Amino acid sequence: METKTEGVDVVYKLLLLGESSVGKTSIILRYIDNTFDESNISTCGIDLKCKYVSCDNKKIRLDIWDTAGQERFRGLTKNYFRGAHGFVLVYDITNKDSFDKLKGWIKDAKEKIEDENSFKLAVIGNKKDCEAQRKVDYKTLKEFADTNKIVFSETSAKTGEGIDKLFHDFVHELLQYRNIGIYKEDEERERSYSNLDKTLIKEKKRDCNC
Repeated sequence: METKTEGVDVVYKLLLLGESSVGKTSIILRYIDNTFDESNISTCGIDLKCKYVSCDNKKIRLDIWDTAGQERFRGLTKNYFRGAHGFVLVYDITNKDSFDKLKGWIKDAKEKIEDENSFKLAVIGNKKDCEAQRKVDYKTLKEFADTNKIVFSETSAKTGEGIDKLFHDFVHELLQYRNIGIYKEDEERERSYSNLDKTLIKEKKRDCNC
């Protein structure tokens, strides 16, 4: 995928992490295209979409990576952690196990990126439209987010509730840290970053047979 950097002040590489079927792909499609498809199938490997936004008088390009939650793709997914500026942890409010496994995803991110000051976390409790089947209450989410000092929200990819605000709040959070992100003056770093991801995309296409 070719992306434009002209006129952009900063680029952030974001990865959505979480178990299979929590709605990561649906969240991205709602945020990028404002669409929802009930028939979405699980992501095979990893996929990339971009969005241009404005926040705090900055023009920003978000490179948003959609990762597979299945265990068999876990090794492939971890290859993409390098160079990430933000991880959006996603769980399904109707599935307690998907919430309990967020700690494992955080552990994976911290193990792959040694400098914990080079990235930030956010957490989404998705499927808020399924209130009758709720297994994780809002208080539990808030306590988790407060403990880890991260941006959080409950959302519904189906209705769109909460998604734009979560990403806006997360971008605002990232902008507070000048050491996080690829700024327009860092041309050499940008070229290195782009070449790395192009190489990984080729590897993904070669290795993913489904």
